[in-house]
Amino acid sequence: MPETSINLEDLANRYGCELIGDPMLLITEVAGLDKASKNSISFLANDKYKSLLKETNAGAVIIKRDDLKDCQSSALITEDPYLIFARIASYFEKSRDFEEGFHPSSIIEDTAEVPSNCSIQAGAYIGKGVKLGQSVFIGSNSVISANCSIDSHSWIDPGVIILSESSIGNRAIIHSGVVIGADGFGFSEDEEQNWVKVPQTGSVIIGDDVEIGANTTIDRGTISDTQIHNGVKLDNLIQIGHNVVIGEHTAIVACTAIAGSSVIGKHCKISGQVGITGHIEIADGTTITGRTSVMKSIKKAGVYSSSLFPHQEASLWQKNVAIFRNLPKLKSIISKIRAEDEDDSDS
Repeated sequence: MPETSINLEDLANRYGCELIGDPMLLITEVAGLDKASKNSISFLANDKYKSLLKETNAGAVIIKRDDLKDCQSSALITEDPYLIFARIASYFEKSRDFEEGFHPSSIIEDTAEVPSNCSIQAGAYIGKGVKLGQSVFIGSNSVISANCSIDSHSWIDPGVIILSESSIGNRAIIHSGVVIGADGFGFSEDEEQNWVKVPQTGSVIIGDDVEIGANTTIDRGTISDTQIHNGVKLDNLIQIGHNVVIGEHTAIVACTAIAGSSVIGKHCKISGQVGITGHIEIADGTTITGRTSVMKSIKKAGVYSSSLFPHQEASLWQKNVAIFRNLPKLKSIISKIRAEDEDDSDS
């Protein structure tokens, strides 16, 4: 595969940066400050790593103007080095290039529509009525079940399961172990306390430019559809229940669980291990910090937390929990003392 290269002047023009240094310097890769070479471009976005800036062998570094005094390399000046680094790194990214064609051990049903410029890897199954767009990659042993659709330039890693007539938009990236369209957890209890399964007949609708991390699960709707809108980014090991709706460009970190029929707004940021109960709404632009339990709707955008304490030694934690449980009694005592003090001051 030919090496990708671009000179600094072209990079600066392409990504709207000010160039300080050699405009003809050829860049062939991105690298960390401590691993870079003369044809690498690196970045500094965290002052924790500023000591590496003076020592780096990088041909160029993406930095803020205030850091220019410590930079011995050519530089691209920007207000957001991390964002520009992400865009430049994407320019050099080649791990998702693929050769067109269908592996002999793949199974593609006769009624499936699979363009010849797709790549279907070993052991993959493409079911009846499936529709793939242009230049879709389906990894080894992935299953795309009947009547599902995946739009153009999407990438499905090995070992992904897509069920229940699910629909996936353009340029999706779906990592290994993801299951889309499994039944939601729907049961009703009868008179004898036996569980009666509620049929799950909806599907999953996923928009454009969505990325779904490894081993995340997205349940199909009970009657209506579970919906993941354009630009949503999901980390690993997330559980999304039936009929959930996630608004555009919301990002959710690992191990978060969202119960059924909740609606998450646009441009939300939800940290790791958050628990969101069912049948609530979260306003556009909301940030929820790690390990927060969301038990009712959030109607006003803001930053929300509910963790009680950071980690502590177990003995101290137990003492603090005991105090917390006694807060109503302590509040009553404090109120009584305040009332007595007020009486004394009046007399």
